[in-house]
Amino acid sequence: FFTLCLLLIILYVFGIAFTQLMAGSSVGDDFFGTVPDSMYTLLLSGTMMDGVKMLADKLSEENMFYTFVFFLFVLLASLTVMNRMWFGGWLIGFFRLMLT
Repeated sequence: FFTLCLLLIILYVFGIAFTQLMAGSSVGDDFFGTVPDSMYTLLLSGTMMDGVKMLADKLSEENMFYTFVFFLFVLLASLTVMNRMWFGGWLIGFFRLMLT
């Protein structure tokens, strides 16, 4: 539960950042027009890894700093999700051990 809350907080903070950074650009209009649009784009492209290269290429056409911020988000979101999977696997293993 807390890991998902952390992921939502990271999505929200980076969603605000990308909405502000990309305002007035073509990439901003396509992907980061509003905070919910930004969060949706970051969830699919950054967390679920669907089209990372495409979005990174479009961001690098605007400015390399935007690509750096996007990869920072990908790193944070990936570590958050991996922490969830690692902890969940550890917890399941612990309960299996205790029940046998």
